[in-house]
Amino acid sequence: MQYQTLKNSIATLQKLRDAHYSQLDAGDLAELDNVLQQLRSMLASSEGRELEHGELVFRALRIADIVIRAVSNLSDWMK
Repeated sequence: MQYQTLKNSIATLQKLRDAHYSQLDAGDLAELDNVLQQLRSMLASSEGRELEHGELVFRALRIADIVIRAVSNLSDWMK
C-alpha cells in the first residue's frame, strides 16, 4: 500500500467513524477502531516507503461496507 493511499484511507475511515458512530453497534465500532489503530501503526513505521497490506485492506473495506449499509439502508432500496 502506498504511503499517501494509507493516509487517505485513515482519514476516510476516521471521518466515517466520526460522522456515523451513533449508528454503529459496539462490535462494529471496536472493529473500526482496531483497523484504524493498525493502519496508524503501519503509517508510523513506514516512513514513506511502500507498505504491505494483506488482510488489513479487506478489513477496512468490510468496515466501510458496514457503515454504508447502516447509514443508507441499502437493503430497503433493494426490495
